[in-house]
Amino acid sequence: MNVRVFTLLTAVLLPVVGFSQTWTARFIPAPGETVARVVADDASDLIVEVKNTSTAASDNSRLSEVSFVLPDGYQLLNGLPEAATPQWKIEYFDANSRRITFQSVVGCSDDAPRGLARGEVARFVLTVVAPSDRNNDKANEQLTAETYGRDQCDGTDYAITVTSFSWTRSSLSSSVTLSPRGLAVSGAAVARVVVENRTPANTGTLTVDNPTSTSAVPLTIGTKESPFNKTVPLRGAGVFVINVQPTAAGTVSARVRARATTGTVTAPLAESSMVDVGALVAAADVDTVDAFANEQVTLRLTVLNTSTTNRYTNVRPRVPVLVGNATAALVSGPSPDVASQLAPGASAQFTWRYQVSGAAGASYQFQTRVDATLNGSAVAGDLVSARKGKVVEHRVRISHETVSTAVTGLTVAYTVQNRGTLPIIEVKLFKPAVNYFAVAASGPQPLNDWTLYFDNAYYLWESNSGTGIPVGGELTFRITYSGFTAVTGDTPFRHRLELVQGYNDPRIRVDGTVTLLAVTNAPEVQRLTGVARDGSVTLTWDNPFNHGGVLVLRSQGTTPPDTAPVSGTRYAVGDVLGNATVVYSDEFSSASSFTDNTVTNGTTYVYRVFNADDARRYSAGNQPTSFGLLATPRARAGGGPLWCYSVGLSSLFQPVTELGAGIFSSFNDSVVGNVTNTADATVDGAERFRPVKLSGAVGSRFPVVPLLGRPGQQFLVVGDQSGVPAVLNAATGEALWRNTTLGLGNISSFPVTQLLDYANPAYRAVYSNIDLAIFATRLSSPAQNQVVALNAATGALIWRYQPGDLGMVSGGMLVDYTTNRLYVGTKSGPGSNDTLRVLNSLTGQELGRRALGDLEWGVVRNATSNQILVTSSEGTVYGVDPATYATVWSKTIASRPSSSTSAFTHFVRPLGRGFVASLANGTVERYEMDATNVPARLWGTPIAGPSGSFSLNQNGVARIYVGSSDGKVHQLELDTGVDSGQVSLGPAQNIGTPTIDHTVGRLHVGSADGRICAFPVPFLP
Repeated sequence: MNVRVFTLLTAVLLPVVGFSQTWTARFIPAPGETVARVVADDASDLIVEVKNTSTAASDNSRLSEVSFVLPDGYQLLNGLPEAATPQWKIEYFDANSRRITFQSVVGCSDDAPRGLARGEVARFVLTVVAPSDRNNDKANEQLTAETYGRDQCDGTDYAITVTSFSWTRSSLSSSVTLSPRGLAVSGAAVARVVVENRTPANTGTLTVDNPTSTSAVPLTIGTKESPFNKTVPLRGAGVFVINVQPTAAGTVSARVRARATTGTVTAPLAESSMVDVGALVAAADVDTVDAFANEQVTLRLTVLNTSTTNRYTNVRPRVPVLVGNATAALVSGPSPDVASQLAPGASAQFTWRYQVSGAAGASYQFQTRVDATLNGSAVAGDLVSARKGKVVEHRVRISHETVSTAVTGLTVAYTVQNRGTLPIIEVKLFKPAVNYFAVAASGPQPLNDWTLYFDNAYYLWESNSGTGIPVGGELTFRITYSGFTAVTGDTPFRHRLELVQGYNDPRIRVDGTVTLLAVTNAPEVQRLTGVARDGSVTLTWDNPFNHGGVLVLRSQGTTPPDTAPVSGTRYAVGDVLGNATVVYSDEFSSASSFTDNTVTNGTTYVYRVFNADDARRYSAGNQPTSFGLLATPRARAGGGPLWCYSVGLSSLFQPVTELGAGIFSSFNDSVVGNVTNTADATVDGAERFRPVKLSGAVGSRFPVVPLLGRPGQQFLVVGDQSGVPAVLNAATGEALWRNTTLGLGNISSFPVTQLLDYANPAYRAVYSNIDLAIFATRLSSPAQNQVVALNAATGALIWRYQPGDLGMVSGGMLVDYTTNRLYVGTKSGPGSNDTLRVLNSLTGQELGRRALGDLEWGVVRNATSNQILVTSSEGTVYGVDPATYATVWSKTIASRPSSSTSAFTHFVRPLGRGFVASLANGTVERYEMDATNVPARLWGTPIAGPSGSFSLNQNGVARIYVGSSDGKVHQLELDTGVDSGQVSLGPAQNIGTPTIDHTVGRLHVGSADGRICAFPVPFLP
């Protein structure tokens, strides 16, 4: 062959000597660090920067696949491309071999560059757990030789020298808080550092370096807690306290490192949340840092005027900026949109609601600032950041996120929530800092169908059936702690759990925080209620963790006790404080109830209950509010109440009756239940269960129904204004389920059910073993409003109606069992004036819509005429044909008192072929169909501020009962409307809609002053 030709072919076909395909995997140190670090026995993120270092300038290959293998002893939990490197995907993941492979999302035949060309870089985040088999740090931790890189399209291999790249395994974990979050320049702040021992032995003496600033704001170091060097036991923690002073305006975080005074035992640098320093400062917080996909989170911006002279006006937050690779859709906010002024020392809060979404591991963090006017000039606050959150598939919720260190024998519940793709079959709780959390002898509590194991390091529950915690479910695991070590300030400690889906699957790490509180003031009692009977008032409350006794003050009349007890002072029964008398006092007591038998029937009293700790420090006595609890005992004769149950907050919703057994109602964010006992007056009206606190305020009454497959049981179907639907056991108040994953928003209307036991064949053909619970939302955005049907036994979503133009749903919906139709009344608005929607209750499909004006009240069915009655706030009642949805008749019977006030105070209640209407103009009117099938007025009776009505036919005599703003319930004769009797709940105030238990002849009704009362019916003339 010609030498020249051979030379040319060689140049084309053979690689040039000295050129090669190579790549590097460099581990990126955290800010302030010189090397990347992980913590032994802890979930740590390793950031790996990959670079194509090929030296062949003409190379057409691209580094499009990289595979990392961790060293022996490591666990590989997860991995994902960093937010700035979205062009990669996980191609292979094997927890057992500790291998994860990333590949370019660009395919070999795609017309786009794939992977990394020469000199290009990408970053990946590996979540790992390092072994804890050393008493000190280990440097030069490296990937194994099985790590590789290549072009997955042309097969070109890229060489790497894994020994050139390493990270350090640290033996300590630490966290730091810096408080307060906002302060003036040179104000006093406290850095509190918690250092946890992750070695397999007791440590030597530990210390913490002086905090350094992460910004241009200097931190002057002040005094330190003594002694400052601490010996930390195996699985224990040390707490270090350092006083600091920021000496310039701006934002700053404290960065600290914990270390042993000798040897190589260190923690990675820990960084506190951001603190804002200056005259107009702010702190951003997010309520959830481990959100499920499509869950809503709340962002809060708290603004503080630290100046002693400046007065800011027109204080307005800027639109928050999202940082991270999750998405966040604004649901509502800011609320409010502006604070008109901020006086010296005053603060204001602004909130937003976002729905976050993204793949598991996607992050979200919000940044914002505030603008204001000072002396006519615009000023801007600093940009502040909330904590970083992640979209997760699993998390834990801890029942006691804060604990007073004075409490003993506390059982803490860890609720594990599973939104992954597989059941969780094993739950391991690592013991929290053993020198601060002492486990009781009873320790962990066993769980049905789970086997409990434990050793010195953890507690382990293993599912016996393999069902475990199903997808979409949750389960609670409990540990009893005998006591807690005192702290000098509020101190958070991590509680870590490991979850297993399958024994060959990667482990899942989740954690939560329990903050030990330094006791400076006694906490309040909780859930304070009272029952007034003949000659007695019984108070019931829940004692807080830090509890030594209580002091109960009672004033006479409607003015609450006006003088608080003095801490350190002991009071005896009969002592007088201001306008009140001590009626109960105890010490070293676990009592949570007191019956006052020194009352006089017909006299009104107000009670305030003050919790006291062992040092006799009192709480503020502000439960349920500073106005206390009002009670008026009365004789059970002469038309007086049989009992009145006091909750201290307005309770105007119509009680729900379980015939012959009791009633249920709600106030604020709590559901209550009371017993009907006709045989024993001393327990008549007693609580069925302690008030059940929901996620938000309750916006309506609720149904009480039986559920399929649970004979002899009743259940409460409730929704709250934070958007969480739930079903509660009517006997115990325990939640059968709560669905926190739907992200519905405000639920203020009466939920409805469609039960299989009462359903027709068409329903049974679709749902052979399901009851439906249906909820609707009341949001300002028509695009967000929706109606959902859930499995009443599990809370699982069955169907969702969200047309994008649905007005607010305030009143109750109607299910027509005969036609499987659902009637939904809404307010008119910018979305649509079609305010009545008719849906297929089996599928949620829209069947019809009508424009009938604002429908703020419930839609009901007249069983006699078989017509749907629709109450429009404009003052018109409509009769709708259930077959055609056409208006059969309409009757205008009143007008709005104002543009924002409904003409009605309640939906019209069907009666015979007509109805009874309660009108805002102060009348109650009865209508009956005339010969032309149009409602005609039979009578009208003046009733001030009438509530909804309820009828009773007893021994052939029919009457109507209605509450009034005069503080009374009125009894109206059905035929004539004559006001034939009244009962009074006290001074003039709004009285709610009554309900009647005809089996025992009792009327139940709520009042604005926070009472729910039972009266015999009929009323005496």
